[in-house]
Amino acid sequence: MRIRWSNLVLLAAFPAFPVALAPLCAAWHWTIDLLACFPVQACGWLLGCALLLAIDRRFRVATLVLAFAAIAAAVVAPGLLRKAPTGDPDGKEVRVLSLNLLRGNEHNLADALAAVRTADPDVVFCSEVTPAWLRGLDSSLSQFPHRIARADAGWFGVALYSKFPLHEAAVVPLAFDWAPAVRAVVRTPHGEFGLLGVHTPRPGNRERNAERDRALAAIPAALRGLPPHQLVLGDCNATPWSPAFRELLRATGLGDAGDGAWAPTWPSQFPLPLRIRIDHALVTASLGVAAFTVGDSFGSDHLPIAVTLRLPR
Repeated sequence: MRIRWSNLVLLAAFPAFPVALAPLCAAWHWTIDLLACFPVQACGWLLGCALLLAIDRRFRVATLVLAFAAIAAAVVAPGLLRKAPTGDPDGKEVRVLSLNLLRGNEHNLADALAAVRTADPDVVFCSEVTPAWLRGLDSSLSQFPHRIARADAGWFGVALYSKFPLHEAAVVPLAFDWAPAVRAVVRTPHGEFGLLGVHTPRPGNRERNAERDRALAAIPAALRGLPPHQLVLGDCNATPWSPAFRELLRATGLGDAGDGAWAPTWPSQFPLPLRIRIDHALVTASLGVAAFTVGDSFGSDHLPIAVTLRLPR
């Protein structure tokens, strides 16, 4: 029996339908929240399927598939069209780098240090800092004399390295003692800003999603008492379409420094179209963003992110 090839294309499109809809109802269930990580991929897949169906003159089903692609595009478009605050064009620039080092990746210390040299940051935040990672970093990053760290044999060690003095620097729990954040006031010659470096629990089931969401919900309280210019950065384990992440932005008024670009960071081993962005730099409106970039792989499953801030005069 002969099978029309476009029927196979239509069958291939069906799994992307719920993915396109997931960001609109991600709060209903943790599994939908996970599907909501992939609207970019769903949009691209559905557009390709719609084109193939149109080539075979299957215009009605092509229109159906295109409608779901449009839903996914409507979810993604606001972040691409929205721009991060540029701030004072004459403001002084400060470069900040975030690295999820990956527990077990300690043998790639030289590559991680190369990533630091390439970004040429003033401040570096690291997560998944094991005792072995900490020994290597402490002995190699002499250009960053101001530092605070708590190594962990598991996945939740954190460290902050700075060329500028750190005031009130502390490792603080972010809803859980075992998943802390680094909190500090960075005092540059051009002014100070508050920094919170985070690594929230990884989702994957009901309990782990709830832990991630609790950690994200704890960020507003962790920011209290910091100077009005604030930066939150690190591995949030949430895409821009996660309800918990959107609530964080709403509750704090923070903006995403990566707005205006599709900048996926994980997993680095996958081809670019299959990656998602779960590493973020979030800023208050008073801080300008001169640049936001995703670096090259250094062996971790996460790509580094770098943000150039503009401190107001």
